[in-house]
Amino acid sequence: MKSDVIAAISTPRGEGGIAIVRVSGQGALRIGKQVFRRARQPFRAKPWRVYLGEVMGQDAEPLDECLFTYFRGPRSFTGEDVVELSLHGGSFVAGRVLEVLLTKGARLADPGEFTKRAFLNGRLSLAQAEAVIDIIRSESDAALRNAGKQLRGLLSNEVKDMRAHLLQVMAHLEAQLDFPEHDIPDLTRAAVATRLIQVGDMVAKLAATVRAGRVAREGLRVVLAGRANVGKSSLLNSLAGQERAIVTAQPGTTRDTVEAQVNVNGVLVTLIDTAGLRESEDMVEKIGMKRTLQALDNADVVLVLLDGSEPLQEEDYELLNLTRERQRVVLLTKADLAICAELPTGVEALAVSAKTKQGLPALGGQIADMAVRAVSGEGALLITNLRHSRILVETQSLVTAALDTVGAGWEIELVATDVRLAYERLGEITGETISLDVADAIFAEFCIGK
Repeated sequence: MKSDVIAAISTPRGEGGIAIVRVSGQGALRIGKQVFRRARQPFRAKPWRVYLGEVMGQDAEPLDECLFTYFRGPRSFTGEDVVELSLHGGSFVAGRVLEVLLTKGARLADPGEFTKRAFLNGRLSLAQAEAVIDIIRSESDAALRNAGKQLRGLLSNEVKDMRAHLLQVMAHLEAQLDFPEHDIPDLTRAAVATRLIQVGDMVAKLAATVRAGRVAREGLRVVLAGRANVGKSSLLNSLAGQERAIVTAQPGTTRDTVEAQVNVNGVLVTLIDTAGLRESEDMVEKIGMKRTLQALDNADVVLVLLDGSEPLQEEDYELLNLTRERQRVVLLTKADLAICAELPTGVEALAVSAKTKQGLPALGGQIADMAVRAVSGEGALLITNLRHSRILVETQSLVTAALDTVGAGWEIELVATDVRLAYERLGEITGETISLDVADAIFAEFCIGK
């Protein structure tokens, strides 16, 4: 890898103010200087300075005016020598410059290879590298803030702290196993259990943030549910500020779920309109109602819509019963008409009207409060990555197994085995005990040039 020079366009395709072509590797400076010409010759590039000049084509004719920046390894993003050529924004000119670099000895970078080299060269842990793609894909303040924390190493530091506790236990246990004839102070079973409980609590605290992390990354899922023609689609359009769902007076217009995303107080909220719940012989409408029930199962919040302009019907009572244990907001729609619906005892509702906007500011405030609580109630750092979540769950099981073994009074070999496995499993989050095949699969999800 040390002699392998890679190059790629690091900015999106299309027109823009700037396009950046990045080169990394031991020969990056040599190759970069072959395509760059500066009025003042000879050109001796000093690291971490920007030079104005021209980038040359294969026929030695200027392709564009260019800024040349040299980052000397290991103080660079990849930990290697890096050259960045900043051009006028445009896919064609950036592509031509990349072609020239490839003729000078560079090869086209694989997806995520720059960040992969940063990981392999010790510039970033694997969790920090994954945070890079989370920042790129962030669609809300909550997701961006959390990805920034992971990029700064908060998750990596917590994992290292847990591994340090496990390493202390493991070192004492294995020393007793390997050198039984020496005078090594024994850790009492109570002391081992205390340390394992401490690690288990740390793992459980992180694992408990998975749901909040999913909300921060993907958004709070708010499902609008109710029988046909109670005003779900009209309310969705009003909350989204655009016509996302078809609205007609004919019941059963919505046959499938319709989604709209809004940013509420820095948290992404996904509003999901669903097919009305009612008796129907229409096969397509039945499929739509089945998807409604699936959406309810996956919802973070349910907006239960009841037509306030008429008495409640059997489907209304069924929906209220179905969602009684869920986080929900009950709404009486069509508040611009006379309200005649009578609610069951103990059920409170907000009167709203998509036509006059009555009650919509109050509803928006409730959704905003629930969205903010969903990502702020679990602590400073949230687990947003499914891989991390799976590792934490498996680690928790191993720590629990070790505790059970200690409590049962079994041999320390069995305790040491589970502790060692938990230690190695946690190391997969930071990349300290991960295989290159797994690392390759992770970085393959990145874009070329990053």
